[in-house]
Amino acid sequence: MKNKIIKYFLTLFSGIGAVIAGLAGYQRLCLKKAQKKKDETHMMETYETEEGTVAYRSLGHGKPLLLVHSVMLGASSREWDDVIDALAEEYHVYAIDLPGFGNSFCPKKPWTAYQYAAFLHSFIEHIVKRPVCFCGANAGADFGLTLSLLHPEDIRRMVMISPEGIGKGFATDEDTKPLSLLLAPVAGTQKFLLGTTKRKIKAALENAFYAKETISPELVQRYADAARYGIHAQATFAGIETRFYAADTKPAFQQLSIPFLMIWGEENKINPVESFDTAEKMKEYGSFALFEKTGALPHMENSKAFLENVKDFLK
Repeated sequence: MKNKIIKYFLTLFSGIGAVIAGLAGYQRLCLKKAQKKKDETHMMETYETEEGTVAYRSLGHGKPLLLVHSVMLGASSREWDDVIDALAEEYHVYAIDLPGFGNSFCPKKPWTAYQYAAFLHSFIEHIVKRPVCFCGANAGADFGLTLSLLHPEDIRRMVMISPEGIGKGFATDEDTKPLSLLLAPVAGTQKFLLGTTKRKIKAALENAFYAKETISPELVQRYADAARYGIHAQATFAGIETRFYAADTKPAFQQLSIPFLMIWGEENKINPVESFDTAEKMKEYGSFALFEKTGALPHMENSKAFLENVKDFLK
């Protein structure tokens, strides 16, 4: 009887091991395939950091304007495609792929807002080499606000697109609780693969846009490819899922003393318009623009109004 029990468990464990090994092999194939899908639509320059290579676009001449994209699955500097050429007619535009996104390196572990702010300072110091006009979207705007606290000399003017930290603040313990699991091999990798399918990416884009009919299959595919690109893309996914990058930027916004423009989409589901109202009450000066029939990405969804407001503000 004892030998039968031992044999049963050995067979069971052997079967479980085979399943895990098979799943790990499947995951390796998926990840290997993902690394072949680098976005080569635009010629990009590179900035070598101690951690890895950062990709960015540099267009135009004049005063420097730094564009920092949002933090969502598959985000990159491609977010600015509809506005970058028009902005480059008047400014020297730098559009970066943040570490963990686009064609830039992926950190081994998720980064905090302070790490991203430190990176932006380094980029401005070594590549731009003079203070910038800053334009950031969603969490990208929060990184700019954090930078304004740490290195106020870096920024001359600031455009903020619905900074998340105004309403949501830091990630909670409940938010970050799944982090260890999401970073784990096999189980975490499977969650990463399931969380970055085209169906999931499409759902995330539909949540970010007001006009869902503008979400083309090509856009979904581009975001899906970018979400899995990078050796440590799983860490980026884990950071997004747990809001590890988040910060309470209300204090930074309250202390902001440079000219600023805050833009919000009235139909923003990710960061509702109530946070825009909160921001307006916090400052006695500054420019505020609320776009109708627009979601979380007005620079993509309503590029004409975005350009009109930004160009007028930056004059």
